Amino acid sequence: MNLDNFFVNGFKNFVILVVIVSIICSAIWLSVDKNVDRYNKTHPDRAVSKRFVTSAVRFAYTLFGILIVSSQIKPLEPVMEILFSAGGVLAICTTFAARESLSNYIAGFLLAMHEPFKIGETIYLKALDIKGVVKDITFRHTVIETESGSVVTVPNAIMNSISIEDLTNVKKPKKKKTSSK
Repeated sequence: MNLDNFFVNGFKNFVILVVIVSIICSAIWLSVDKNVDRYNKTHPDRAVSKRFVTSAVRFAYTLFGILIVSSQIKPLEPVMEILFSAGGVLAICTTFAARESLSNYIAGFLLAMHEPFKIGETIYLKALDIKGVVKDITFRHTVIETESGSVVTVPNAIMNSISIEDLTNVKKPKKKKTSSK
């Protein structure tokens, strides 16, 4: 049995491709981890959620790597052709089926980029009457610990669509001195 018959460019080239894709993906993952840490140290006032960014990058590059490697396996060629040709239809169906989750992911991405608040800041959500400290920002939701100690999980689509008052740097008004006559 010749293994070269199972791979588009032969078994040797397939193994080389797998190694190269693995090295590239690992290098990108390490680079993202390192760069997020460096960014957060140099911009503490605009720190981003490391877990959010690294998860998004790892997911995207792992999926990309799997697609590249799978496209080189001859028995999978018909499946890969179907996946690529049906990709548009599949994307539309997936979008409709998971539109709430996708809207939370997109809103989470926008929150990470726009940064209306950061982990550790005290915020007030007037529409929801929630005041507390931001504990975590994930793909799908933001976790807030209220003054009473309860933990509230708010979907990012909601966080992105309501007014958020950042109470972290609010200055208390000075009391006016009254003069006695």
